[in-house]
Amino acid sequence: MNVWGDGGIITTNSDELANKLRLLRNHGLSGRDECLVFSYNSRLDTIQAIVALHLLKKLDYITDSRIQNARYLDQQLQSLEFLTIPIREDSTKQVYHLYSICVPERDDLQRYLVKKGIDAKIHYPVPMHLQPAAQYLGYKRGDFPISEHIASHTLSLPVHEFLSKKDMDYMIQTIKDYYV
Repeated sequence: MNVWGDGGIITTNSDELANKLRLLRNHGLSGRDECLVFSYNSRLDTIQAIVALHLLKKLDYITDSRIQNARYLDQQLQSLEFLTIPIREDSTKQVYHLYSICVPERDDLQRYLVKKGIDAKIHYPVPMHLQPAAQYLGYKRGDFPISEHIASHTLSLPVHEFLSKKDMDYMIQTIKDYYV
């Protein structure tokens, strides 16, 4: 579940993880004057907390809608030979913050979809080994060709709970129209 801005919520049934997360959200402080780990101030502001409390009441609906929308997109897109849908593990419940596919001509398709009113986005176009933070590791373009391929071909499509079947059918047909 996301709220306005970068706020969010994490739930766990692990006491160990919950304690660690409580430390990490508040500068790593275990009390007023003792810092156990270096961390950040990652608490929600009041307005984001109000939005989060409101959305918590709808969490099951939001989650179920996203899963159903992703399944519908998977079913409708799986027959397109030019498009790759990530493997879905039956043992994993994925909520689909993003619905990502791999396609040829990704950048051109994304611009086409946006012109047609579809909020397609490119997330994470630079693989981790080519990020400035990883420079010290000495990797160069070509060292991880699969990661580079995925980064240059992955497109994110809308999957949120506000999509109707008509919206998704339009998106699917628009993708097909681009490649025909």
